Amino acid sequence: MFYWVLYWFVRIIFSLYFRIKVHGVEKVPRTGPLLILVNHLTLLDPPMAAVLMPRSVYFMAKVELFEYPVLGWLIRHLHAFPVRRGYPDRYAIRTSLRLLEEQKALMIFPEGHRSATGLLQEARAGAAYLAQKTGCPCIPIGISGQYGFRKTIHYSIGEIFTIPRDMNRHEAQKLVMQKIAEQIPGNSALPMSRKKPLRR
Repeated sequence: MFYWVLYWFVRIIFSLYFRIKVHGVEKVPRTGPLLILVNHLTLLDPPMAAVLMPRSVYFMAKVELFEYPVLGWLIRHLHAFPVRRGYPDRYAIRTSLRLLEEQKALMIFPEGHRSATGLLQEARAGAAYLAQKTGCPCIPIGISGQYGFRKTIHYSIGEIFTIPRDMNRHEAQKLVMQKIAEQIPGNSALPMSRKKPLRR
């Protein structure tokens, strides 16, 4: 119950501050396990994407964010759980597998870091691993535009797809980012940046 109170509060605040354009919400299944795959531009992406979904979602957030009292409280109550980046985090992996087994929707930012340039980066192994391990359906979201007072930010939701269990892991990671790229206007063949992004 509290999740939905906070959901609508945050959604209203964001709607007043930003111009938000969302396309394809009807493609999101209301029930069943789901991996929601999103590109990553700013710290606002997780809570923004969460409150634009028509169902409750869970997502990983870097453990450092939970050290900020207000932000940590907000994302925790929006179903975030901590992940330690830079090496395999067994707790985050086990939590993710459990949530999908429980028929939840799990939102993942496959790049692992925010993009310093706006260009898509290569996917880390986590999203492809979870998709292939569970056979769970995936849905891509492409974020474009600009965050700022009364500036327009676009969220485009694509078609559901699955990743074959026998697909090469590197090809699976490329598929994840291609599906996201197709949701960014004018960038269906967006080049991937190999450079590690700057943390902001």
